[in-house]
Amino acid sequence: MDSVWFSKPRPSSGQPLGLSREGIVRKAMEMLDEHGLAKLSMRKLAAELGAAPMSLYWHVPTKDALIELCLDEIYGEFPRPAPGAEWEPALREMMHTMRHLALKHPWWVRGIGEYTTIGPNAVAMADAMLEPMQAAGLSMVQASQAMSTVSSYVVGYATAEANFRSRGGLDEPPPDLGKIADLYREKHPRYIEMLDQQELWTLEGQFEFGLDCVIDGIKSRVAALR
Repeated sequence: MDSVWFSKPRPSSGQPLGLSREGIVRKAMEMLDEHGLAKLSMRKLAAELGAAPMSLYWHVPTKDALIELCLDEIYGEFPRPAPGAEWEPALREMMHTMRHLALKHPWWVRGIGEYTTIGPNAVAMADAMLEPMQAAGLSMVQASQAMSTVSSYVVGYATAEANFRSRGGLDEPPPDLGKIADLYREKHPRYIEMLDQQELWTLEGQFEFGLDCVIDGIKSRVAALR
């Protein structure tokens, strides 16, 4: 496995004037927020920084290395559970933050799994969350699996939510609801009844219900250990 974290930053002596790894990462994240992963290139980034493309490689060896650095910056925005914190409120806070960051930085979600996430911020976040979950009685394997399960739910939900929001949201019934009802009322009445349930037309409510279901499953495992 190749990763930027396995190599040491180059010494400051001899580096191109006016550039720093931090500044390059910051500008790259701005471009990623605006255009996404697919449209990021070292040439475009250099142009935004007013620098020669080759000068960027003094600080970051490859585009993939740059994206790894950007991904880890996002993990730095997660809260860290306080020592002795209860696992459930700590996990809920972390998952709400994950949803917020996934909506704010859609490219970050797409980068998870495609790029290695073993940077210091990502590792610190995982390590901090494992402590209260193990303190609740879960084994290391169980704690890790629980975190993976709830994170997968949040990432999946936030990905779909971002798509919904890009089309104008889903916090109210679609304007063509009547036409949909006319199409399917006779053959699929339960589906039409579902569409009439106002409480289903809220992204916040849907997210909280799903998060409750996943956390309730973890709580049942914790309770069984006592």
